[in-house]
Amino acid sequence: MTLRSRARKTGIKRPIILFACAVGVLVALILAVRHYRSEPLIGPESPEMVAKRTSPDNAWFALRKLANGLPPTPPPGRPGILMDQRGGQDAAFIATRLAIRLPDDDPKVLEYLEATRPAAEAMPGILDTQPFYWPPLESVQANRENIAAFETLSRLLCGHALHAAKESRPEDAVRFALAALRLGMFVTCDGPLENALKGCELTSDAAVTAMSLPWGAYPSELGRTFLAGMKELSSKPIDLSAAIDWELRLVEAGFYTTSNPSQPDGLSGNLQDAALRRFLRKHAKALREAATISYAELPGWSSRHERARMIEQKALPTRFTSLAAEAVQRRTLAATQVEGLLAVVALELYRHAQGAYPETLEALTPDYAEAVPMDAYAAEPFRYSLKDGAYQMYSVGRVAGDDGGDAKRDLPVPPAIAAAFASSLTNPGE
Repeated sequence: MTLRSRARKTGIKRPIILFACAVGVLVALILAVRHYRSEPLIGPESPEMVAKRTSPDNAWFALRKLANGLPPTPPPGRPGILMDQRGGQDAAFIATRLAIRLPDDDPKVLEYLEATRPAAEAMPGILDTQPFYWPPLESVQANRENIAAFETLSRLLCGHALHAAKESRPEDAVRFALAALRLGMFVTCDGPLENALKGCELTSDAAVTAMSLPWGAYPSELGRTFLAGMKELSSKPIDLSAAIDWELRLVEAGFYTTSNPSQPDGLSGNLQDAALRRFLRKHAKALREAATISYAELPGWSSRHERARMIEQKALPTRFTSLAAEAVQRRTLAATQVEGLLAVVALELYRHAQGAYPETLEALTPDYAEAVPMDAYAAEPFRYSLKDGAYQMYSVGRVAGDDGGDAKRDLPVPPAIAAAFASSLTNPGE
C-alpha cells in the first residue's frame, strides 16, 4: 500500500515538474527577447539625415527614374576585340561584363546605345548637381532590386564612354567615365554591406573603363580636368563603417528576422531576433574592425573570428562576418584600380609635358599627382619600371609576393583589356 501511494505521488509530481520547467523556460525566453529588444544596437539617424534621404532633390530618385525608363539590355552578342588570346580568361570575363567590344560588330548594341543616349547624357548632370543618399529601405529584396538598377546604369555609362572613345569624342568619353566612377563610389559609401560589395565592383569596372581610354592621344587639359574631378573621389579611403551602421539599423527594424518588419513575426521570429542581437552585441566591435583594416590584416582578422562566422552561418539569418571580409577584399581591388587609373593619367600628362615617361613614380609629384600612386594590396607604391620608352606598372594583387608583373598572379596597370581596347582605337584593322 505504501509503495502504491508513493508511486502515485511520484506520477503526479513528474508532469507538474515538467510543466513548471516548461513555464520557466518560456518565461526565460520571453525575458531574454524583451531584454535584447529593450537595448538598441545603434541609435536612430538624425531627422536631418532622414529628410535628406527622402528629399525629392535626392539624386537617387532621379537616377532610379532613369533606370525605370531604360529599354531591355540586348543579349550578349559577339564580344569583339577582347575575347581573343591577348586578354585571357579574365579579360573575357570583364569584357563581357563591361560590354567592351567594337559596337559596329553588333547592331543591337548600337541600337541600345542610341536608345539610351538621353539617359546617359542626363546622368553626369544629376550626379554633379544633386546630392546622393540611399533612401530608407522597404525590404531587403527591394534593396537588391535597386542595386541591380544602379548596376545597369553604371554599365550603361561605361558602354557610352567606350563608344564615345571609338567615335573620337574624347570629352564625352571622359565625362561618362567620370560619372560611372562617381556612381560606383556613391553606391559603395551609402547603404548596407550588399551595397558596399556591389559599389566596389562597379567602381573597379568603371576604373578599368577609364583606363581603357586612349589618354596618350587626348589633350593634356582634358586629363587635368579628369584628375580634378577625381580628386573628391580619391581624397579619402573607402570606409565600410557606414555599411555596418546600416546593417545594425536593419536589425533594429527587424528586416532579417520577420517577414514583415512592421509587424512581429511570432515567438520564432522574436527568438531569432534576440539571438541575432546577442550575437551582434558580442561581435559588433569585430565588424567595426573589419570596416577599417587593411588587406594585409584581413587573414589575421578572419582567423580570429572564424568561429563567430561559423556560428552565424549555422544559426542566424545573416552573414555579416563573411560579407565584411569580402567587402575588405573588394574595397582593396577598387582602391587599387582607382589609384592605378590616377597613375595612368598622370603618366600620360608627364609624357606630354616632358617628352618621355618618368624614371620613377615619385617624379609625378606634385605637378601631376598629389601623392605617389599606391598599391592597396601591399600598402606600397605600384611596381614601376621603364623599358624601350614604355613603362610596366603593376600591383602585387591578391597573391602574396612580387611575381614581376606576371598577369596570372600580379595585377597589371592598366590591365590587358584596357591596352587591347586602346590599341583597337589606333589600329582598327588589327
